[in-house]
Amino acid sequence: MFAEVKAMLPVSGDGYDAEIILQINAAALDLTRTAEIVLPGEINIVRANDGTVTDTSTVTDALVITAIATWCNMRIGNPANYDNLLKAYEAMKGALRISGSYTDFEPESDET
Repeated sequence: MFAEVKAMLPVSGDGYDAEIILQINAAALDLTRTAEIVLPGEINIVRANDGTVTDTSTVTDALVITAIATWCNMRIGNPANYDNLLKAYEAMKGALRISGSYTDFEPESDET
């Protein structure tokens, strides 16, 4: 997930990796706490002291990843198109919120 989000950002190199990880986690909190969206997987990204990023996240949903990348785009640096990014993020968050696919995940039961 980290690589996918980073690829959508206007950054190069590893200088922003710590900030990207922080903002991915902040976006996930915004989606899950303020919009009550249930993420289809977990986010687990760690950056070691040597700068190595380990990502064992299980979120692969394109809409969720795009929403998180949009959040990161508007939070990293001072983008000139902040207002447009905010509108896009809010629209994606709204789409996630009204879809039952992202609001009522329940563990599958083995019981019949």
